[in-house]
Amino acid sequence: MRGLRRILLIWVFFLSAFPASAQEFERLFDPFSASRYSYEELRFLQLGLALEGYYNGLLDGAWGQISNRAITRYAGQEFDSPPQDIHAAFLAYSTADFLESDQWEMRYFDVLGLSFLVPTSALIEAPKTDDFLNYEHAGSSLKLSIGFGNRAWAEGVHDYAVGFGTSKGAPYTVRKPGVAITSATNRMGQTLYVRSLFWRGQWATLMLSAYEKDAGLLAAVSASITQERYASLYVPKGGYLFSVAATTAELLEALEEDPPAPSREASVTPDEEDETRSSGTGFVVSDEGYVLTNAHVVEGCRDMFVNDAEARLITISTSFDLALLQADFPDGQAVASFAPATARLNQDVIAVGYPYAGLLGGVNVTRGAVSSMTGLGGDETTMQMTAPVQPGNSGGPVLSDHGEVLGVVVSKLDALTVADTFGDIPQNVNFAIRGEAARLFLSLNGVVPQIGAMDTPLSPVELAEKATAFTVFISCD
Repeated sequence: MRGLRRILLIWVFFLSAFPASAQEFERLFDPFSASRYSYEELRFLQLGLALEGYYNGLLDGAWGQISNRAITRYAGQEFDSPPQDIHAAFLAYSTADFLESDQWEMRYFDVLGLSFLVPTSALIEAPKTDDFLNYEHAGSSLKLSIGFGNRAWAEGVHDYAVGFGTSKGAPYTVRKPGVAITSATNRMGQTLYVRSLFWRGQWATLMLSAYEKDAGLLAAVSASITQERYASLYVPKGGYLFSVAATTAELLEALEEDPPAPSREASVTPDEEDETRSSGTGFVVSDEGYVLTNAHVVEGCRDMFVNDAEARLITISTSFDLALLQADFPDGQAVASFAPATARLNQDVIAVGYPYAGLLGGVNVTRGAVSSMTGLGGDETTMQMTAPVQPGNSGGPVLSDHGEVLGVVVSKLDALTVADTFGDIPQNVNFAIRGEAARLFLSLNGVVPQIGAMDTPLSPVELAEKATAFTVFISCD
């Protein structure tokens, strides 16, 4: 069985909490079909897919194989699901947020004969060179240059772009009457995109560049280039995408009311069993100081502290048994990355936390393996592991051998209850909220989780050093 599908997690929770109202939301989970969307809506979705790094093509509203593969990859990677209408709504939300962030607009440049996306509130003029006027985006590595010349000059620019590429295969080139396009990537991960158009008796050239971390942004801007003078990107009000997005907003609003979680067996108890619930573990999940932990760690607390620094409760969800805090950290604070793939059965894991705070005094690392892909009673929001956990581990990260988050410690099997019921004492039966559920919780609350690269496994010492850098002690009054 494949990993937990994040969007179905929402649906399961909603059905269990609002069975009478769930029917109106069923259409959100219909398979995505481009035939239901207008030209403008499909262009908007293509932009979203480009920004997410899944689409490399024109924003032309023509939904062919490239676009269909892009949304299929997006839904599979982000939600572990075939594409559904609700995925289109999430794309629309993220794209609208992007456009608003730096006031991105389609602007027509008469000197180029082209329209393309421009960050109107964050475009900085850079020093000009002999051949180009240069600009930079204040919020990324994206750079933009405009130049003009004869055919020989344009050929020289494109020859330079071809030579620029030294990795990731041959440069991409298009040569047509009056149009030349070259795109290449160097060893440093920087991509150079050059587009020239024979316009008003000369070759007008637009050059874009960005590093790998902003590849989606570069893809979006280059995809937006068009000779259409009055091009725009928007979601028509009253259209199908607008309706799907509005219904999704209603679903998320209902979920924000924090419906009760599906019932768990009485034999599972939070490992913070002492009545004060005064301490636990968390880990840093963003550069803005956001910290993820269990809801039951901070539930009922008046004042919260992360590593003895005052923290703010941002949101709490008993459905996920997760809470989001925010605290001030020194510059350079390490941030946890989530594993790009779901945990696998028998995969080695480590649990990191602060058990028996005040007694053991310090971070503790234990090793084990994923012993079941589901929790008690087949609960798909959790997984079972053998890594030992104790009171105080709640909210701590469960990591792969790459140091990437696979889950969040949540509970252990109540040994006394099981012994009383079955006449046997269970060994190393512990549970963690699955990483997919944690990523969904963060995304729903405006925090973009960092995703690791799963490149080289770390040694046990390196793994512990990496884990302790972003794992924090949480206490509350």
